[in-house]
Amino acid sequence: MKRRSFLKGLAAGAALAPIGIHTFARSARAAGEGRALFVYIPDGCIPDRWHPRGSSGSSTFTLPEMSAPLERVRQHLTFLDGLDMYAGGPTHEGGCAKVLTGTDPTSLDVFLGQTLREGVPHPSVHLGVGANFENGSGSFSRLMGTEVKPDDDPLNAFSRLFGGREMTDTSAEELRIRRRRSVLDAISGDLTALRARLGAVERTKLDVHTESLRELERRLMAPVGGSCSDVAFNAGGYRNVETDYYPKTYHKEDNFLTVGRLQQDLAVLSLGCGITRVASIMWSHPVSPTHVRDTTATLGNHDASHYGNADSDTARQFVALKRWFAERFAELIEKLATTPDGEGTLLDSTVVMLCSELGDSNAHDHKRVPFVVAGGAGVRLRGNRFIDYRGGHGGENEAHSKLLVSIAQAVGVPVDTYGYSGHGSGGLEGLLI
Repeated sequence: MKRRSFLKGLAAGAALAPIGIHTFARSARAAGEGRALFVYIPDGCIPDRWHPRGSSGSSTFTLPEMSAPLERVRQHLTFLDGLDMYAGGPTHEGGCAKVLTGTDPTSLDVFLGQTLREGVPHPSVHLGVGANFENGSGSFSRLMGTEVKPDDDPLNAFSRLFGGREMTDTSAEELRIRRRRSVLDAISGDLTALRARLGAVERTKLDVHTESLRELERRLMAPVGGSCSDVAFNAGGYRNVETDYYPKTYHKEDNFLTVGRLQQDLAVLSLGCGITRVASIMWSHPVSPTHVRDTTATLGNHDASHYGNADSDTARQFVALKRWFAERFAELIEKLATTPDGEGTLLDSTVVMLCSELGDSNAHDHKRVPFVVAGGAGVRLRGNRFIDYRGGHGGENEAHSKLLVSIAQAVGVPVDTYGYSGHGSGGLEGLLI
């Protein structure tokens, strides 16, 4: 795969860092058939209160209190224990940087978006719920080492993705033709002359920026509405108040649940309408200061994550917060599972990954990180399973980068490695059917 294929679809100002090249081959099944959705929740977990208890590889397991709200959708879920994030930086920031990259410069959501971009207006859609508010720890989406920031404003995101319509009258058609004339085509002679005067490194930089601008033009020209003729997005009375300067309306803790549900609806709508094949949602961010109002917790999420003794009141609050995020994920899975898509549902053809940036939040480690995967037969997944990879690699836990490989394979992009490869190539054994 050419280097520039990784760069398309985002703004021209991305930093020029070395690009990881992945072993790539066409599968017999058409690329683009599957969809992917990545969901982040902050600050790890208490491993023994999140990971299932029971037999690996079977449906005979129970969910402890942190993950118990997922019981109602367990028929769609595969719970994974024993996945560690290796290499890269430690703690919150390092975990955020590698949870979707495996230490590759480009995160899996961005990579899959570029690979599966044919026929969709947006290669990937990145949504946030307070993800940029008081955030010093970054986004989990990356392009060549540069963060791809999610859009925290659901109304702005909806307008950007669905707000325009093509004009149909004769004069409008003439205007549209003029608008569709590429700026790059208009200055192609100048670009050619400039390129001839540049050295090899500078020519590469010029090519990268030209490709990014070309992709931006394509996105601006693309039909906005995807495959849905009627778009139903109910904001439920939510609106942004112009006088809300800091925090913005969508960053206020009182609106955290409302904004989160709107963003989840928008992700489902974007995937179902063919706006994109890849989407991501960040609930807050690492070192999250968020107080979740409709829980019994009074501490912010990060403060609660430093729970100390597992029987402390702080631990109790952290359990309540983690349960709240699990409930939101259950709602998302239910939405996907009840959204018609062809002869099945949207979940049948979508692989969903739930993740965080830490394993045990109290220890600030990257061991036994809480990963859950959902999807249907269209992406080679079967639910109601628990797979335990602890000690399965010569006494070490398995590498989470193999999960990234499996997700790519599930949507028809058969990479052999993604980022860290110290535990060998290939995906997770037993995950895909």
